[in-house]
Amino acid sequence: MTTTLIAALVVGLLAPVVRGLAWGVPFGLLSISTVLVSFAGSTLTVLLIGATAEFLLRAAELTPDQADRVAGGIGALGGFVLLLSSARRMRHVRGLSILCQRLGEEDAQPTALRALGRLLDRVKRSDTGQHIGLVLMATGPLTQASLWEVARARLSSIEEQSLTPAQSILRNQALATCQLQFGELDAAQNTIGSIPRPAEPSIEVWLVAMEALLLAVRGELEAAEAKLRGQDTSDNPALGASHRLVRAHILAGHDQPEAALVELKALRQAAGRAGLERALHPDGPASELARELIEAEESRTLS
Repeated sequence: MTTTLIAALVVGLLAPVVRGLAWGVPFGLLSISTVLVSFAGSTLTVLLIGATAEFLLRAAELTPDQADRVAGGIGALGGFVLLLSSARRMRHVRGLSILCQRLGEEDAQPTALRALGRLLDRVKRSDTGQHIGLVLMATGPLTQASLWEVARARLSSIEEQSLTPAQSILRNQALATCQLQFGELDAAQNTIGSIPRPAEPSIEVWLVAMEALLLAVRGELEAAEAKLRGQDTSDNPALGASHRLVRAHILAGHDQPEAALVELKALRQAAGRAGLERALHPDGPASELARELIEAEESRTLS
């Protein structure tokens, strides 16, 4: 079993590196649990294959020394083949998932962003359909990490004719959100207008919320209120937070700063600081109030 044990340790140590390369994830971004599970899984696989092979070889009247060497080679080869097969299965989705998780970590974000760019570019060259799916999957984590420019660039790089109708709706919804973040109100309105309406209910409610935000920041307060009227957000906290943002702009536009502050504070509690920062872009009636809340929060943190 000596040769098999050595082979198992070698393949086990190589396993996290091989998986990282296959997934497009730098080794330093792999979690400890991923490394340990990968090491243990490959080590045990080689041991099982090698032990089984040695038992059969000894039954075939090979000497113990010969059986040990041959079994070790069989175990190493079999374990490495299974490792490659496992690493390649859904490798791009797995890599994307790990990299997107790391985008939210300040120290890991630059490395994760570069690796994500390489992954998306590599897939784009080989499989346009999968590239579109990966970009749509990455958009949420990118915007949550405040990487709006990267998200907008990736979404804009997708050619409309390469999208299915469902993908086109999702891409345009996400692109309009990015355009709103950059204050590109006309572009956002045009992008929303390109989506066939009504969309399916889970998307339509978000389009209505975006249209209400456009109206509110432009000062069309009554029209914005009418858009939100009758919309149920009780089972969708994220949508409820977007409605709070719109209501904050409406109340501030009606010269009701205290009521607007109540909505902004509730937004902060529901969606965190990132939710409050959404009130800054596009610029609207409640933006200055949101800026004051953020500055007050920073002052408390520094003190």
